Amino acid sequence: ELRDAWGETLQARADRGLMAEVTLIDGVNDGADAAASLHGLLAPLPGKTRVNLIPYNANAGLGAAGRLFRPAQPEAVRAFQRRLLDRGLICTVRTPRGNEESSACGMLRVEHAKGSRAS
Repeated sequence: ELRDAWGETLQARADRGLMAEVTLIDGVNDGADAAASLHGLLAPLPGKTRVNLIPYNANAGLGAAGRLFRPAQPEAVRAFQRRLLDRGLICTVRTPRGNEESSACGMLRVEHAKGSRAS
C-alpha cells in the first residue's frame, strides 16, 4: 500500500522522483536479500528513484538499542550500493562524519535530550 501511495503521489507531481534514505545496520539490513527487497520496493516507482545509504551511527546514549546495533561494515555498504547500481537505481553513500564527537546523524539529539534532563 505504501509503495502504491508513493507511486500515485509521484505520478501526480510528475517531477524528479523519490529520494529514499536507508540506514544500514550490521547483520540486520545490509545483505543481498535486503538490497533485493529494497530494489523490488522502489524499482516500479515512476521517475528517477534515488537511494542514499547511511551507515548506522552507534550511539550508547540510546541505552540497550544503542548497544544492540552496529554500523554496517564498509565492504557490506559498498556491496549493497553495487547491487542497487547494477539493477539501475541511483545510489549514493553518505560519508560518516562526526562520530568521534558524538555529533553524527542522530547522535546530537540524544546527547541534547540527556543534557536537558539533567538540568
